[in-house]
Amino acid sequence: MFSINAVILGILVTSVMAQDARGTCELSIGSPAPVVISNFGSQRLLFDSVRKLERENYQTIDLFCASGFSIDYYNYYNNQISTTIKATKLTMTCDPIHRFTYKDGIKDVISVRCLEVGPQLFESMNKLPNCTGMTLVVGRKFDGIGLIKYSALCYDLAAFQLKYIGYTTNFNNIQIFPETQLGQLNDIGLDTPISYQKNLFETISKSELDAYLAKEKQLFTEDTFQVGSLVQDEMVSRHLVVYEDLLTTVWLEVLRSGNWKHWTKAMRDAIGVHFDIRLGVSGTVKLPTFAGQSCNGSRSLNIELIGGKFLPIPAHIWAHVHAVEKSGTGQDEFVIIGHNSPFYRSDLSNLCPSMCNQVSWLRNTLFSRLHEFPAFGMVQCCRVEDVAHKLDNFPGPFENENMNVSRTTEATTI
Repeated sequence: MFSINAVILGILVTSVMAQDARGTCELSIGSPAPVVISNFGSQRLLFDSVRKLERENYQTIDLFCASGFSIDYYNYYNNQISTTIKATKLTMTCDPIHRFTYKDGIKDVISVRCLEVGPQLFESMNKLPNCTGMTLVVGRKFDGIGLIKYSALCYDLAAFQLKYIGYTTNFNNIQIFPETQLGQLNDIGLDTPISYQKNLFETISKSELDAYLAKEKQLFTEDTFQVGSLVQDEMVSRHLVVYEDLLTTVWLEVLRSGNWKHWTKAMRDAIGVHFDIRLGVSGTVKLPTFAGQSCNGSRSLNIELIGGKFLPIPAHIWAHVHAVEKSGTGQDEFVIIGHNSPFYRSDLSNLCPSMCNQVSWLRNTLFSRLHEFPAFGMVQCCRVEDVAHKLDNFPGPFENENMNVSRTTEATTI
């Protein structure tokens, strides 16, 4: 499957992006970036988060923004002008003198970006598995054109707590638009737009964490923990910047920058495979007992926020990994668990017998060599049945209906 996809993608990319000595047009893509669509016969290519587009003479491009466009161009006097276009679709053509032009007489367009701050937040009436709270979806909806879904969150609004977040990876910035959306977001809808109010969601700031660590110098250094998004996959997190407060957690820094990063890179290097990923946290870090303290006197690590709320530091960060393209082996679905405590002791861990070496795309990687070393963040790979009942908010195994990748939905009809 990989070889066929690689050949098809290579042909498409070469055909669409090829440079011609006779002349090309260049267009800078600003942030937030429009969705860029190019036609190739009966297929449509989606270019995700590109920073520059190049096209040959007479080629056209279609760009999509939910709320309109901001464009910069040069007028007839060579002055740079900025203007807005209230449309969800913008079509531009590379003219014979190497300029992108727009139908309303705007010539020599040099840059374009969306007016909105980023993908929008929606509520889905179809819920994520075992989600008793709201199912929130980050995506883009274009009236009469289609929609794109980047990720879905199971969120307990009463407790202002994220239960877990789910997304499906893509292994290339250039995608062939299918008739179905691969993976777990296929049946999730963009039903009700939500006006995101950042002030509703209290989370820990870097200054609050730094103040706590400064008071506990006997136990921690200033960089033992770091505030960061639960989503550390850069290809996914770039669509979630606006909603980072919904995803903020406190990381053991050696885990975040070490083995968690290593397994994410190994997954990205597994070309030809899409993965359904669910992420969550579990438990609370326990502080060690001191001399004269009762053996049962261990304290949970909770940090008081400015508003008086206490935030528990999670003991574990988990990732439920499911290969969309099934191989029929035990590596199709498993759970990666990062130990988020500097006080972790391997002799006290009873989570599971680790099976990282049984996952083919993890073998012979930096992760495979370092995942058992606490200096890089101790990580285990577990079978779902071994840990489903041990992890907070774990949604359970992927159901058979969620593995069906052949259903048709409006989600990709752009």
